Amino acid sequence: MKSKIHEFLNLKIIMMSKKLLLILLLAAAAMPFQNCSKNPQDDPPIVIDTTKKTNNPVNSFKFNNIVNYNLTWDSTNMFGTYRAGSDQTNIVVEGYSGTTYAAFNLRFPGKSVGTYKYTVDNTVNVEVTTGAGVKEKQYRWQDGTGRDMIINITKYDPVGGHIKGTFTANLEEAGSITTGNINAGNFEVYRTADE
Repeated sequence: MKSKIHEFLNLKIIMMSKKLLLILLLAAAAMPFQNCSKNPQDDPPIVIDTTKKTNNPVNSFKFNNIVNYNLTWDSTNMFGTYRAGSDQTNIVVEGYSGTTYAAFNLRFPGKSVGTYKYTVDNTVNVEVTTGAGVKEKQYRWQDGTGRDMIINITKYDPVGGHIKGTFTANLEEAGSITTGNINAGNFEVYRTADE
C-alpha cells in the first residue's frame, strides 16, 4: 500500500511540475509582447546640450554717422581696470569689424555708474583708432568750440563682472584738423583686478 501511495504522490508531483513548467514557459514567451500597442508611447530621447554658453557683449560705435564698427567679442582685448592711484577706470577695446581693425580707449573717474563729461582736469578721455598699419588713424579730443565727450556707465560690477555703458565724442585726427564724431558708442567689457 505504501508503494501505491508513493506512486500516487510521485505522479502528483510530476504533474504539478509540468504545470508549473508550462506556466513559466508561457510567461517567458509572453514577456517580449508586454507593453506592445499600436501607438507606442516611448519616453522621448534625452538630449544633452553640449554647446558652450557664451556671452558676446556689444562693443561698437558709429564714425561720422556713416561707418558702423561692430567689434567681434574678444575677452582678451576687451576689459576695464580701475586704477586706485589715479582713481580712474580705463576701458580698453580692440578688435575687428569684419576685416577692419578698430579700437577705443575710455577713461573716467572712479568706479561706479554715472554720467561723466569732459572737464578741465581731463579726467574723461576718449581715443579711437580706425584701420591698421598705413591706414591707421587715431582720433583724440582737442579743445575747441562745441567739442565734448560723454561717457555713461550703466553697469559697474565687482572684479570678475562687467562694466557696461555708452559714449559719444567729438574728436580730431592726430596731426590733422580732420574731425571724427563718434556716436552710438556701446561697450561691455570684463572688469579685471584693480591696480
